Amino acid sequence: SDLTDSRTVTLNGKTLKGRVYFWGVGGTWTLQDTFDTDSAIYLLDGTLDTNGQTVTIAYFLAGSSNVRTLTLGASTFNCTDWDTSPSTNLTFNPNTSIVKVLTSGTFQGGGLTYNEVQLNNSGTITISGANTFTTLTRTGTAAKIDELKLSADQVITGTLTLNGNSAVNRLLVYSNTLGTARTLTAAAVSVTNADFMDITGAGAGSWDLSGVSGGSGDALGNSGITFTTADDLFWVDGDGGNWSATTSWSTSSGGASGARVPLPQDDVYIDANSITSGSSTITGDMPRLGKNIDWTGTLNTPRWDKTVWSTIYGSLTLINNMTITSSNYGLYFSGREACTLKSYGISFGGSSASGIIVEMIGGSLTLLDDLDIGVSILVVNNGEFDANGFNVTFGNFQSSNGYVRTITMGDGTWESTWGNWQISTTANLTFNINNSTIKFTTSTFDATFYGGDLTYNNIWNARTGAYKLTIRDSNTFNDFKIDAGREVRFEAGETQTVTTFYAIGTSGNEITLRSTSTSTKANLVKAGGGVIQGEYLIVNDLAASPADTWYAGTSSTDGTDRSEEHTSELQSH
Repeated sequence: SDLTDSRTVTLNGKTLKGRVYFWGVGGTWTLQDTFDTDSAIYLLDGTLDTNGQTVTIAYFLAGSSNVRTLTLGASTFNCTDWDTSPSTNLTFNPNTSIVKVLTSGTFQGGGLTYNEVQLNNSGTITISGANTFTTLTRTGTAAKIDELKLSADQVITGTLTLNGNSAVNRLLVYSNTLGTARTLTAAAVSVTNADFMDITGAGAGSWDLSGVSGGSGDALGNSGITFTTADDLFWVDGDGGNWSATTSWSTSSGGASGARVPLPQDDVYIDANSITSGSSTITGDMPRLGKNIDWTGTLNTPRWDKTVWSTIYGSLTLINNMTITSSNYGLYFSGREACTLKSYGISFGGSSASGIIVEMIGGSLTLLDDLDIGVSILVVNNGEFDANGFNVTFGNFQSSNGYVRTITMGDGTWESTWGNWQISTTANLTFNINNSTIKFTTSTFDATFYGGDLTYNNIWNARTGAYKLTIRDSNTFNDFKIDAGREVRFEAGETQTVTTFYAIGTSGNEITLRSTSTSTKANLVKAGGGVIQGEYLIVNDLAASPADTWYAGTSSTDGTDRSEEHTSELQSH
């Protein structure tokens, strides 16, 4: 309601429960003592003057277009999320205040000018808006996943402090858009135990981070920053151990331990002097593993155990006498040059939540042999993934984000053992089908092929059991093959164009072909000369053309059993 006078707020040591709204056109509220609530403060209209008092809340929200004023004085403002966006019609007086974000959350600054902001949480915190700070501090915790994500450039007129907790529990500072740099302009810079990705260092402060405590990591896309010099690091823990342990690393093959844990720019070697006992386990417990990782020459059947999602910034070479256990975790390939993957037939397969994600801005990942990730995911987000003529086995495949990317399928078989193929967004995609075959095999789930209206070479439904394959979008195929006993559903109203179509069922193992709708037909179009001859088909709600080129066979049936206008148009002779 409207409030045209001034009021004071005194809590006398009490903690409020629930949300608190300051909402009165022309009104003013001034805090008289410590203000605590277990929920949020909303400043919707009027003036809030914290009057130098300590404020502890969950969320602060002042983003709107109403006329409002926030005066902090010398307050310490503790919260989990800060939101002054949009800052339209907001008069903001930071004075000598300190805003502290104490747990993982967001700082939506609204493009305003702040005095001191401290981000002391674990996990990821995102700064939104192009803000200005007198002092900005991000302090990490005893966790390997602490991050500072920037959605815009930031200016710090005093000191920018970026401190990871330790050389192992590092802080990652990066842009919210892969490949789009964010600029940190600072009068003074203090950094320890931190890695950077897509960050430009600017201002009067020194961005020579080559000698900082715990080292500085170059996770690529950076400029204006001098990083710790890259090194070659060798695994020397003969009985296996954690990637995060300095006792595992040396600067020479078989040398003394105690070297640093690999930074993103370091090349890593697990070689003939690395593993001295059989079936030793190397636990990849760091989110950033290094640049090029090479297992060539490693002895004694080691196991590589993945316990977090990790990033490799170059190439990966495995050996044929090792195993990988990945459970729910996988690998990001984030190099920005020509990189390779040689796996010697070793399976990366874990669960459907693990796998390989390609995020190579301006770079490429080229296979040097067959790739097997079992039922796990294969995602191409950025850069080029080149199968290079080799076979690829995966659970689900996805490339649908609209970033610049190239998929070169080669002449091998891409086998889906689990579920979906998804290219629902084709913007900025270069798609080279070559002579490839996409094959759907054993699974305990229905599968969906989101083709993205693209042209493919061959597709083959060889799934076992009673699990159907659904084809969506209007796609073009050289050959479409369906094994006996399978069911394929085509998206209603969409058109599949084929040169050849092989669907031969058997008695008791008929092939079901149908639209996804009983009221709208799906379209099948034959390109080129010749005819298509099926057998033992059950056909529902399909429109086939040209009409004189599609034959269902004498042992096939129209499974629609509805009005004539909805029956299928495959001839039975």
